[in-house]
Formats: sequence, C-alpha cells, structure tokens
Amino acid sequence: MPAPARSTASSQTAALFQPATRDVAECLREEFAGVPRAVLEAEIGDAERELDGQVPAGSMAELLHRLVACRLRQRSQGSG
Repeated sequence: MPAPARSTASSQTAALFQPATRDVAECLREEFAGVPRAVLEAEIGDAERELDGQVPAGSMAELLHRLVACRLRQRSQGSG
C-alpha cells in the first residue's frame, strides 16, 4: 500500500530541516497557525543554529520548541 501523500507545506519543511526539527516545525505550525510559514521557518532556523552544539542532541527538540515558541509569543505581543 502506498504511503499517504504529504501536504506541500510539510514537504517543503521536510526539505529544510533535520528530522527532529521537522517534528518541532509541524508542532509549531499548528500551535502558531496565524504566523506566516516564512517567519516560522526563519525563527526555527535561527534558533537551531544558536542551539546547535550548545545543548545535548537529546534535548534539542524540546529546547528548540521552547525557544521558538517564546520568540513567536514575544513577536505577537509586539516586543520582538
């Protein structure tokens, strides 16, 4: 049986990020549905670069999610 087709947005995200980061991106896309995809992906990319090598690999997904979510909340409140 063939695998279900992925949405275009999911396919584009898959091309940009590592597997753990893709999961975080999908979660954040749902959590912050009103944020343009380009803004979300830019924040994820920035945070991923900042955290890379600074946190244990096993903690990356959780810390990435927390950092990006915090930044997006600040942005939505006009303080970022």
